[in-house]
Amino acid sequence: MHHLFVGRPARTILLGSAGLLLSACSLMPSKPAAPGVPATAALPDATIAYTLAGHGAVPVVFQSAMGDGKDVWAKVVPEVAQQHRVLVYDRPGYGDSQKTSTPRDPCTIAAQQRALLAQAGLKPPYVLVGHGLGGLYQYVYARLYPQDVAGLVLLDPTHPQQWSRMQTEASTYAMLLKTRRKLMFNSAESAEFDAQAQCLQHVDMTSPLRIPAMLLVRDKFGIEETGSFENLVRAQEKDWQRLSGAPAIERITGTGYYIQKDNPVIVNEAVKMVTRKK
Repeated sequence: MHHLFVGRPARTILLGSAGLLLSACSLMPSKPAAPGVPATAALPDATIAYTLAGHGAVPVVFQSAMGDGKDVWAKVVPEVAQQHRVLVYDRPGYGDSQKTSTPRDPCTIAAQQRALLAQAGLKPPYVLVGHGLGGLYQYVYARLYPQDVAGLVLLDPTHPQQWSRMQTEASTYAMLLKTRRKLMFNSAESAEFDAQAQCLQHVDMTSPLRIPAMLLVRDKFGIEETGSFENLVRAQEKDWQRLSGAPAIERITGTGYYIQKDNPVIVNEAVKMVTRKK
C-alpha cells in the first residue's frame, strides 16, 4: 500500500497514529553497542533490538514502515554511517525485538524511541528518517520533542488522516486492507494499524515544523493502488509538504514504495541536505 501500509516486499499495508514520556534515568542497563553490532535496550515497557554504526556529530535515526524491521535500511546505512552515528532498530514485535503489550500509537512509539536513544548513549539533536508509518512516527517525535530534532527526512510517509479518508475516498482499497489485516497481519502489525490515529488529537499539526525537512515520494504505484487510492495519496503529499515545512515534494523517478531500496543514493543525499541546513 502506501504511506500507511506497505511492510514486507509484495505486501501492502497501512499506518498512522501518535504521549508517553519515558524517563531515561529509570531505564535498566542494556548491552553495550559496538559499531555495527546488534545490541539490546531493556526499556521499562519493551525490550528493543538495535544496531549502532558509524561516527559523526549529528546522529541519524531510522524508523521503518509497518511490517518492516531495521534491515530495510541496509542499502542506506553504510553511506550515511561515513558521516554520522547511525541507529536502526526493530520496533517491538518485529525482527529481533520482543512483543510488548504497550499501546502502539505514534506518541507511545515516539516516547519509546526517545528512551531508546538515551539508553544507547546518543545525545540530541538528531536527524530523523522515517518511511511509511515510520514517517508519521518520526513526524510525531519532532512535534513532541522539537528540541531533540535537527532535521527530518520522510519517505512516502503515512498521512495522519490517510486511513480515515481512505474509507470514504478509496473504499475499495480500504476493504482490501481490512481483509489483509484480518488474514495476513501479525499481532504487531495489527496493533500499529489499529492505533495509527489514537493520540494525534494531542499533537499540534496546525503549523509547519521549524526544522530542515525533505519529503521524498515514490514515482510508481502498483496496479491495485491506481485510481482513487493513488489520487488520495497524491493529494495528501501536498499536505505533508505543509506539515513538514519541506521546500518541495521530491518525486523520485523510477521508485516504488521502497525508495530506500530503489534509490538509496537519493536518501543519502536528503540526509546530507537537512544536515547542511541545520
